[in-house]
Amino acid sequence: GLELKVDNPETYNFRPREMLRDLCSIFASFASAPEFQLECAKSGYYSADLMEKTIRTCKKLNLLDSATSTVLGMSQMELFESLPSHIALQSINVQDDEALTNDAPDEFLDPLMCTFMKDPVLLPTSDNIIDRSTITQHLLNDPHDPFNRKDLTIDMVVPAVELKNRMDAWMQEKRALVKGQK
Repeated sequence: GLELKVDNPETYNFRPREMLRDLCSIFASFASAPEFQLECAKSGYYSADLMEKTIRTCKKLNLLDSATSTVLGMSQMELFESLPSHIALQSINVQDDEALTNDAPDEFLDPLMCTFMKDPVLLPTSDNIIDRSTITQHLLNDPHDPFNRKDLTIDMVVPAVELKNRMDAWMQEKRALVKGQK
C-alpha cells in the first residue's frame, strides 16, 4: 500500500493527497466519539504505527485545518492527533473484556467461531443460537442454515433475549469480581 507509485496519477483521477485529506477529515470528525474509538480498537485493522505516520504526513502537507473551529474547541488536526491515545485506551478495555470471556460457559460461545457472542440470535430453522455477526456473514455467501441446510434469511432470525440477559449478567458479575480484586 505505502509503496504504491503511479506515473501521472491525474490521468486516472487518482489524487492521493485529496483522498488522504478526506479520510483524515472523516476520522477527525469521529475522533471524540467513544463508539468510533472502540470500533477502531476492535477492528483488527488499526495500526498505531500507520496512524502516527499519517499524522506526520498530514502535518507535513498541511492537510487538516489547524485553526480551532470545532464544537469541542479543538482544531481538526488536534482532534485527529488525539485519536491514537483514545484508541489505545479502548484497546485496553477490549483486551480486558476478551480476558474476562476466556472462561465463558459454552452456551455463551458462538458454535461456529467459538467466540463470545455479542448479539445472540435463534435460527428458527434449526433452533440453534449463533452470533448475529456470524450468521449475517454466512448468509452473504450462502442463504442456508449452516446446521441443517434449510433456506434461511437474516429477517428470519430471532433475538435470543433471555440468553443475552444471562450473558450480560454474567459479564457484569465478572467485571465486578475483577474490580473487587484491584
